[in-house]
Amino acid sequence: MVVWICTDMEGLAGVTSWDQCSHPDDDSPEYLHGRAQLTEDANAAIAGSFDAGATEVRILDGHGRNQNRGFIAERLDQRAKRVWIASRKPLRWEGLDEDVDAVAMIGQHARVGTLGAFLDHTQASKVICSYRINGCEQGEIGQMALYAGAVGAPLVYVSGDEAACAEARSLFPHVVTTPTKRGIRWDACELYDPATVREGIRRDIARAIAGAKSAPAWQPAP
Repeated sequence: MVVWICTDMEGLAGVTSWDQCSHPDDDSPEYLHGRAQLTEDANAAIAGSFDAGATEVRILDGHGRNQNRGFIAERLDQRAKRVWIASRKPLRWEGLDEDVDAVAMIGQHARVGTLGAFLDHTQASKVICSYRINGCEQGEIGQMALYAGAVGAPLVYVSGDEAACAEARSLFPHVVTTPTKRGIRWDACELYDPATVREGIRRDIARAIAGAKSAPAWQPAP
């Protein structure tokens, strides 16, 4: 059982501000706090994957600001294999291939324009105001599911704010979700207890992976 995990930062447990995700100073206390939250949520997901019988976990630092430097390396669960971008034109994620049995997204946010979402956007919030696949509004969750479906891998799990979790379930009812916070406005949220959330991530991703064999890979009609 091979599990491939993509992480983001806006939907992490413990993250409450834009600066914790995208501060221009690598050494700022805010950004270092965000990196710590990323590492802890990732560790919960890795542990849950192995709890469910995974033989290999591949994990991608998917937050663009990080440039693959977001995880605190010495604190990241060393059982996971870190992957990155295999090519850019066309974009190809390293390790997301026909060997993958289940795909998960950690720390995810809702698509651009979602009411009641925290830091919602689709790739670039100041550039993209609508993104559609076959006429249906999609964000990064739908995009990842489409990419994974092309190699026959189902998206089975998402953690993020309440709006991101609702988006995932509305698109793919089989997907298991763990909410990390509730958006109040674009730049404010009600944070749930991070320790409790991480217990939920570990538990819920294990449940999602256990059911991965019956989960459909998304391959929308042309």
